[in-house]
Amino acid sequence: MMGGIGAILTVVGLGFIGFILKLLAVKNIAEATDRDEIFSKYLWAAILNILASLILMGTMWGSMLGASKSPEFGLGMMGAGGIIAVILMIIGVWFMKQSYDMISEETGVGMFHTVALLYIIGAILMLVLIGGLLIVIAAILEIIAFFSLPDEISKPVEEPAPV
Repeated sequence: MMGGIGAILTVVGLGFIGFILKLLAVKNIAEATDRDEIFSKYLWAAILNILASLILMGTMWGSMLGASKSPEFGLGMMGAGGIIAVILMIIGVWFMKQSYDMISEETGVGMFHTVALLYIIGAILMLVLIGGLLIVIAAILEIIAFFSLPDEISKPVEEPAPV
């Protein structure tokens, strides 16, 4: 439930609150499935995507200030910063894809696999600016995926080893 609400908040523009809720939801899923790497991969994705956003924002501000002195410098800065941000975003989304694929595997909710695939393709296509549409579609499907999760995740029962 928390992840679904977080995904909705992210789509409607309350990204930071939504991000925190999704992070907590993924942590809960990792704990419920006893697979810590689900959360660690998602955490790496979050860190890299935050870093990409900061670089992009800094680049935009810097290029606007630099463009007033030299338009070529402003454009060059925007291009270089944009490429670095997109590369970091692709790496971050790759970690998120791995996390969502594990969630799909552990919970049986195949929508997470689809969301992960759309996010990675969208991140790659951001280089040609068409990826934004795929990322929006992935974000909407992410809401559905989180709300499709079962209330409880059953852990596999391990039989005791024969003595």
